[in-house]
Amino acid sequence: MKVLRTLLCIGMAAFLLFTPAALVKGAQASFEDVRFIRDTDRYTGSILLYHIVRHRPYEGSLTQWLRARAAEYEKKHKGTYIEIEGMDEAAFFERLEHGRRPDAYSFFSGTLYPDRLAALPSLSTPLREGLFETERCVPYCYSGYVKLKKTPDGAGEKAYYGDDILAARLGAGEDGAGEMKADVLYLDLRRASDLIRYSDGFALAEPEPIDSFTDAVCWIGIDRETDPQKAEAILGFTAYLLTVDAQQTLNALGLLSVRSDVRSVPPDAGFKRVFKAYETVETVDPFRWNAQYDALKADAALARTGDSDAKTRFWDRFRECQE
Repeated sequence: MKVLRTLLCIGMAAFLLFTPAALVKGAQASFEDVRFIRDTDRYTGSILLYHIVRHRPYEGSLTQWLRARAAEYEKKHKGTYIEIEGMDEAAFFERLEHGRRPDAYSFFSGTLYPDRLAALPSLSTPLREGLFETERCVPYCYSGYVKLKKTPDGAGEKAYYGDDILAARLGAGEDGAGEMKADVLYLDLRRASDLIRYSDGFALAEPEPIDSFTDAVCWIGIDRETDPQKAEAILGFTAYLLTVDAQQTLNALGLLSVRSDVRSVPPDAGFKRVFKAYETVETVDPFRWNAQYDALKADAALARTGDSDAKTRFWDRFRECQE
């Protein structure tokens, strides 16, 4: 019996002597693993994103939309802050000249060259048919173009074209009325929506889809010099922008979701046909559009004067951007 008691005492002493050390060692290892994951896999700090627009209707409202999404993302990712700065292209290029580079860009087709951006992994988002895909940026919303009749019967022949490229696409000549004096307008969906909402002269205007083509696709991309940890956080924010919940909020702005599984519901019932037409969309390579944009505009302006050579060049350049 004494021998048994002695053996039990020796066993308990060994347990008390060695086991706590093993537990402490294991706890330390677990703590170090968690600390390592936090330090290396999740960025904490500020991220600067420039939202760059060519047409003014996309500056204020879409900047605010991005800020609202950033605030939602920050709530779920404590310590990560995303600053959104909205600007037109002139302000953007001025900042670049002064060395003020952001971490990421929100931009429309035709604003950036691909060598400014880092390559991105696939986010496996079910995109709408016809949206152009590239490894340098991800589309997160788009708009379109409409024919806007000032009166229900569309009486009158005076037409306004908001853009030379759009006018050349439609075969329009030089003559045209001003925006407020025209009977029929051909212009961007967002501008048309604003006119119907805020201008008494367009209260009865009826929008029709011109076709299903648009270059008004908004992309998000990461600057090629952005720190890898920041880049991972930007990818996380990008993935959030592409979620069903975030994409469903775009329709209130008169914009369409890039997801094929998100229903497009226009903010005004009068735009139902337009939204339906753009559910399957034709778009362009955003970087070829950038490279060709100035020449496209110049040829479009000449084509409107009846210059047949310019018209041929315009359509050759236009089709090249869709390849």
